[in-house]
Amino acid sequence: MRNLPAPPRDRDRSDLRTAVRRYTYRKVQKGHNITAVEIEEILRLYDVYEGNCGAACDALKGENLPALLLDAIQAAFEKTQEGRQLYSLRELLFNGVSHCPVCGIDPPTELDHQLPQSIFKPLSIHARNLVPLCHSCNHTKLAGFGVGGRAFLHVYYDKLPDLDFLQANIAVNGNTLVATYSIDAAAALPPGFTDRLTGQMETLKLNQRYQQEVNTYISSHAAALHLTYGAIGQEGVVDLLRLQTRYETQAFHRNHWRPALLRALVQHNDFTSGGFAHVLPIPADMLLDLSK
Repeated sequence: MRNLPAPPRDRDRSDLRTAVRRYTYRKVQKGHNITAVEIEEILRLYDVYEGNCGAACDALKGENLPALLLDAIQAAFEKTQEGRQLYSLRELLFNGVSHCPVCGIDPPTELDHQLPQSIFKPLSIHARNLVPLCHSCNHTKLAGFGVGGRAFLHVYYDKLPDLDFLQANIAVNGNTLVATYSIDAAAALPPGFTDRLTGQMETLKLNQRYQQEVNTYISSHAAALHLTYGAIGQEGVVDLLRLQTRYETQAFHRNHWRPALLRALVQHNDFTSGGFAHVLPIPADMLLDLSK
């Protein structure tokens, strides 16, 4: 998981005015014309959300607000779709996010409500309650929160320290590289983060999803590994993997699954001393071509 910068709040008021209003659909009046007083009440709840750093509490359900207003705000989320009144909000939230901040596998395609809109209706179009996720993470994610807490870390508020906490354990089974990922219990994470990150991984079945990527990814380095080992030996392979780790860390982030995999491979003596050839075999005639 990685953090994303919290989106600005300078459009809170205008988004509510734009999206929560009366309209006619098939000659039937729907929606609700939000009043100035109601806008200020919703903004006050946004402030509570901010003060709680996105954690759930009963106040955020807006139970003292009219049901018609709450339903209208919840329905307004549909207006974030392309061509609708709040599409610019969707564009803002996706801007610069190339990979899902939770899994790091696929690009984000959907907006997830950190606190579900079915319960916390006032937050349905609040920018800081909307997180860009990939389809797999969004549809597998469980709410798993209670009043005063939440299971999933908040990508805007729960700041992760700049240290390696995602680790991979490597095993070579025949011609298959098996990488089992976990959160390093010895890493100096804030209290509770280790358990919550572990819960996220289990809920989203990230180990299974990572394994589907691992062998495809490592096969892209097959030629470089063989050439380097043939020319320099194990020391060259270790240096190659270290350099690739630095590159991938800059390209993604230090706790992306790729750098975590590479860090583990650097430490795997059997892999770097030639064992990679069992996982990434290259025909002898091709090796001869590579050496020319």
